[in-house]
Amino acid sequence: MTPRTTVDLARLDANISRYGKLADEAGVALRAHVKGHRTPEIAARQVAAGAVGVAVHSAAEAETYLAVGVTDVAVAWPWRDPWRWTRFAQLARHCAVTVHVDHPDAVTGLGAAAVAHGVALDVRIEVDTGLHRVGVDPDAAGELATSIAETRGLRLAGVTGYVGITDPVTARDRGDLGRRQAQLLVSVAQRIRATGAPCPTVSVGGTPTLLGALGVAGVTEVCAGAYALLDGGLARLGECAPEAVAIAVTTTVTGIDGQVPRTDADTLLAGADQTWMSGVVMTRPDGTPVAADSVSVGDELRVLPGHVCPVVARQPLLHVLDSGEPVARWQALVRPDRA
Repeated sequence: MTPRTTVDLARLDANISRYGKLADEAGVALRAHVKGHRTPEIAARQVAAGAVGVAVHSAAEAETYLAVGVTDVAVAWPWRDPWRWTRFAQLARHCAVTVHVDHPDAVTGLGAAAVAHGVALDVRIEVDTGLHRVGVDPDAAGELATSIAETRGLRLAGVTGYVGITDPVTARDRGDLGRRQAQLLVSVAQRIRATGAPCPTVSVGGTPTLLGALGVAGVTEVCAGAYALLDGGLARLGECAPEAVAIAVTTTVTGIDGQVPRTDADTLLAGADQTWMSGVVMTRPDGTPVAADSVSVGDELRVLPGHVCPVVARQPLLHVLDSGEPVARWQALVRPDRA
């Protein structure tokens, strides 16, 4: 029955190995952001292959990954909701926890929660690298670091920032973008250390900019979400070959509009694009490239989604294939955020 989302084990493990090797060769730790797959089984494979831990959205999400052997968790969104701070302190009783912060209120609240629960929480300062979604201005990071150093229950673990690609120009120059933003984070850490405060970790986020970040002296960790599965957008960008993409949607052609095929996965794939380009990579089931004008109604196709994250969120049941044969079903974690 189509559409169904598949994961190819050989490609998955090859991707995990490739990016792990890149980080190892640079002497940099690799952290797996689970937003790219939301799947405990994939996270377990990443950690088993050498990832230092995972990055998650919430404490509730983290607890599921603990069950598969993950012992190091970063809460990668700098939450300011007071009720969450207690949850993070409770989580720290069961594993190593690092919480991202970008506001003095979060520092105060997290410190109080840590003291109340008898734990010490590691915190990283989330720096705004230019997306202006979250994060402290780079010039204000030192003041926040001082606040952390003076707050009982907290330890300043370092600085972090996500390098986001927003358009075709930055996509083309992604290596330079990753390098420049990594240099920014290293300079912020150096200014913090100059005040006498510890700042051991410089963590840079983003899969397509990862190679640029790895080449910057002073970077200690890269955090990537899409590297295990990859997607059609990264393939079209040239970040990987289409044959490396481990996730695909098997779909059936239901009609032809001019030379554009309609499929039973159109709703699933609608808007599932990267910010720098739209469209999908379409092949025959065996991976042979296919032109849109060469298909017929009833044909079964293999489509590489433009962006992995929304596809997994919309269709969380993953059919796992080994040499083309189904061997397992993995259920991605798609649920309203609870904590």
